[in-house]
Amino acid sequence: MDDDGQAASIGARAGALAPLFRGRFCDVLLCDRAAHVYRKDELLYDMGARERVFHFVQRGVVKVGTITEGGREIIYDVRKERDVVGELCVVDAVRRDRAVALEATSAIAVPLEEVMDALAAHPALLRDFVATFCDALADAHAQVERLAADDVMPRLAGVLRKLAGKLGRTVGERVEIATYLTQEEVAQMVMARRERVSTALNALRRRGIADYSPRGRLVLDMRALDEYVACIG
Repeated sequence: MDDDGQAASIGARAGALAPLFRGRFCDVLLCDRAAHVYRKDELLYDMGARERVFHFVQRGVVKVGTITEGGREIIYDVRKERDVVGELCVVDAVRRDRAVALEATSAIAVPLEEVMDALAAHPALLRDFVATFCDALADAHAQVERLAADDVMPRLAGVLRKLAGKLGRTVGERVEIATYLTQEEVAQMVMARRERVSTALNALRRRGIADYSPRGRLVLDMRALDEYVACIG
């Protein structure tokens, strides 16, 4: 498997677990714990770290990704308030991913042992935890297949939809991505060269599907995006 395929496999596992740690379980687990504040571009943890710790985001946005053997940075997810970061410590004693604050962020750190104790006290959640890992393996294969197709526009559209769902806010008939992202960061999410993603974004801008706000944030016409991708597909 090449660098992008390996990153896709890691990313699929990482993104699948976050929904399990929301709601009452999260509220009980985090009771009376203090949050740490991270500056923009500050690491929550880096590749190679051995601390097996979950980070529960209270405020801000975090990018989760990796650096390939070829030196490329790849972003496979963004996490926001009430998401969890670092859950791959369940399966990897040494970090193969990294988490970086995209903006001022506060997060609560909880050791793996304490998370597992809490899961043991909630059998139904523990079953979901195991099932989610199995589903993530299938997602990883699907991601690798999409990379093999090497078609940037559908992959970019998928990333834009994901960002709109997680970070978007409605502005009239459009959706604004409420966090500033550079074209390089978007390219790292698409797992493609910045030049190719820039060309694809410019194509969307010419069609009025994507634009930038005065603050440099992406603004999307989601219906037009879906129609365009269906047309070229």
